[in-house]
Amino acid sequence: MKLSNRVALVTGSSNRVGKVIALALAREGADVVVHYGGSALAAQQTASEIEALGVRVAVEQADLGRWDEAVHLGERALGHFGHVDILVNSASSFVHADYLHTTEAQFDEAMDVNVKGPYALSQVIGRAMVDGAGGHIINIVDEGAFYPSTRATAHGVSKAALLALTHSQVVALGPKVRVNAICPGPILKPPSYSDERWESLRERSPLNEIGTAEQLAEVVLFLLTGPSFIDGDCIMLEGGHKWQREF
Repeated sequence: MKLSNRVALVTGSSNRVGKVIALALAREGADVVVHYGGSALAAQQTASEIEALGVRVAVEQADLGRWDEAVHLGERALGHFGHVDILVNSASSFVHADYLHTTEAQFDEAMDVNVKGPYALSQVIGRAMVDGAGGHIINIVDEGAFYPSTRATAHGVSKAALLALTHSQVVALGPKVRVNAICPGPILKPPSYSDERWESLRERSPLNEIGTAEQLAEVVLFLLTGPSFIDGDCIMLEGGHKWQREF
């Protein structure tokens, strides 16, 4: 298996995209630290599924909107298996608010979870990687970093900041740590979407397709096991629908 003897910390891995990524890494032999914010039962279920794959697993809770908790998460993750070789910053907060009606609390939520948490956590893990055998950091951004949304302005701003953080991490942590981002479009239906609204997104893709969380996990594995010269990039996973936008 491609990731045997590697340890991965995947934030937000109790469910949805983070869970799919964590399971994909485990299938390739990685031991996994599952992080959750408030879904303890879901995190334990994910851990059970990972353990059934024959690798080691640990579960940690942290509010990534708080700097101190993000730092302590990193310290505890390192303590479980002695090192962390892979950090996937997948946990995310999606704030629905247009620009003119965004409150300070909503802005802070978006920036705290989507930027401050990865910033602080990656400091701890990145320092250990630099001092140790190196590693990989992958930040899950999204297309909101590039394409403004009238319904989620603070979210887009926070994801653009996470992409900027990716570039700064490349400079700060190289050459021992490779840092990349993945910027997906629609890959997993939000709970608030009806099936009809979700399926309508096919029209925005020249492929007439909607992506999947499994495809995102495939890109994560590609970045971990593919060409070592990929560093500081953002792989777009949105079916080419940016070319079908009306400006």
